[in-house]
Parts: sequence; C-alpha cells; structure tokens
Amino acid sequence: MRVALSLTVASMKMYFRNRQAIFFSLFIPLLIMVIFGLLDFDRFEGAEIGIVDQAENEASAAVIERLTGRADELLDVEVGTLAREMERLEEGRIDALFVIPAGFGEDGVRSVVQATTDERSPQRAALGVTLVGQALSAVAIERYGPPPEASRSGGVELAQTTLRGDDRSYTAFLVPGIVAMSIMQLGIFGVVFTLVQFRQQGVLRRLMAAPVNPAQFLFAQVSTRLTVSVLQTVILLFTGMILFDLTVGDGNVATWALVLALAVVGGILFVTMGLAISGVARTEEVAAPVTNLISMPMMFLSGVFFPLDALPGVVTAVTQFLPLTYLADAIRAVVTDGAGVTDIWPELAGLGAWAAIVFAAATRFFRWE
Repeated sequence: MRVALSLTVASMKMYFRNRQAIFFSLFIPLLIMVIFGLLDFDRFEGAEIGIVDQAENEASAAVIERLTGRADELLDVEVGTLAREMERLEEGRIDALFVIPAGFGEDGVRSVVQATTDERSPQRAALGVTLVGQALSAVAIERYGPPPEASRSGGVELAQTTLRGDDRSYTAFLVPGIVAMSIMQLGIFGVVFTLVQFRQQGVLRRLMAAPVNPAQFLFAQVSTRLTVSVLQTVILLFTGMILFDLTVGDGNVATWALVLALAVVGGILFVTMGLAISGVARTEEVAAPVTNLISMPMMFLSGVFFPLDALPGVVTAVTQFLPLTYLADAIRAVVTDGAGVTDIWPELAGLGAWAAIVFAAATRFFRWE
C-alpha cells in the first residue's frame, strides 16, 4: 500500500504539472458550460401554464378553448385540479398557474382570475400572463360586445402573485450534463493517451522489470483520475451556483456526498473504458479516431446539452441506454430534484451493467506491451 500511495502522489504531481491536461480536463468543460449557459436557450421557449377551471361554464370553456387552440408554439396549456397544478408550479414544471373562479363571466359578477407565476422564469411567465389576458378580453368582447357594453359582465381582473419554484431552467439542465461529460472525457481521453504514450516510450515494459506490482501502477493512475474527477465536479457545480444561481438539491451534506459518489462511480466506469480502448488502440494515430468515435456520439446523444425527447424516437430508444446517459440523468436527478439513492436505482443499475461490460473488455484487450 505504501508503494501504491507513493505512485499515486507521483502520478498526481505529473498530472498537475501538465498544463495541457489541466486545460482540457478542467478549463474546456468550464468554458463550454459558461458559453451554453450564457446563450440562455430558455428565452426561445414558449410559456407552459396550468389552468384551474372552478367556474366550469360556457365563458370559462371559451377562454380555455381560445388558449388551447392557438396555432403557434408560444403557449402550452394544461387544465387540471388546483392541487396538481400548484404542485407542478412549485416543482418548476410550469411557468404560471391561472385559477378561473366560480361565477366567471356571469352578468354583473366581477371576476378575479388569480395568476401565480414562477419568479425563476419571468419572461415566459410574463408571456403567459399577456396571452391569458388577451384571451379574457377577447371572450368578453365576443359575449358582450366592445365597451361600454362589455361592462355588463362586471369585468375581469388579473391578480398576480409570485413564488420561487424548483429550478427547471436550461442551466439547471446543462450544468449536471457538463459535469457528466467532463467525467467521461477525463476517464477516456486521460487514460487512453497516457497509456498509449507510456507503451510507445517503453515505460510499461520497464515497469514489468521494476519492483512494482502492475496493480499498484494501475491503482495510482485510477486514483489520480478519480481525484481529479471529484475536483472538477466541485468546481463545475460551484461555478453553476455562482453564475447561474444553481441549487444543488437541498444543499445538505448528503446531497453533495451522493453527487461526489456518482462522480467516483462514473470515473471508475470511464477509466475502465479508457483501459479497454488503450488496449485496442496501440498508437496515438489510432487512439485519437477510436476515442472520438466512442466519445463524440455519447457527448451529443446522451442528454448533455439538450433533453433526449428532442431527438427522434428511434434514436432515443438507443441513446437512453448509453453509459453517459445514465450518469447524466443520475447527477441531474440529484442536483435538480434532490433525489436520493433509492430514486436513482435504475441509473445506478445501468452504470453497474456498463461497468461489468467494460471491465470484461479491459481484461480482454489491455496489454502492457
């Protein structure tokens, strides 16, 4: 163990003295996260609103029909109970909730439509309030004609309040995905090119003649990558908290411990995958295309930058089983929803299955010479 720890310390020194390694493993994922986060794709989405119809009369039905019958993509409407729609609002799944009161549209009754918006999405919430206000005015004019005749309805008022729902913004989706992507890149690229260079330089061959157990050498390499994996996870999450107001679950120690544990599990999986690839790709000329062939599809098809439901159904049926998909979904569930171990057991099972597969591949293909 003393030899293994000494090799680990030496490996850590070698890694942190390599400026290129630090640049690609820490700075590049951070730069990608900042660029995509500042683009703010939420601005280009329509509003998602919930409606609670307590009136259940002809006037309220006309308002709902006008809203749901829009031909554009500016508004997504769902009608439900007050408890369900309030839960969706608090979870950040909708931008605004509108409650149409009993007696809405009756002659001489002044109705107050209560609008509750999520302060995390002010632009989309404002869009929803504007479109609902237009629908209410249009229905009043259709039923009673233009002012002053429309005053027979007693009038309609929109009363607006706000609350802070759970974070479902694009940046809340993006940051955990970037964390998972950086773990994958560190595990695959860092291991493959390091071992290929060591093999070409004869370092691995010399180790066989040195009083060092090969397992101790591999332990040092894996420990270095896992340490850096945990470090970059912390850096990326803290950056997201500072720049994008990200909240990491409930912010307690258990949540952070689970996130870091997932970084270790993901690191082990992708480091093992790197060992398998380094056995197949014996030279740097071969290692680069093989590594990119494996990592690039996962990077863009595993829900790192955009949800899987944005992909065609046939593609999603395959990509949902990729190892990076399992890791990104698990980290995102913990960071965004505050999920516990029991909530992410399908993702953990998927990571475990992939770990067994790549371990068998690494055992089969890895060579010291």
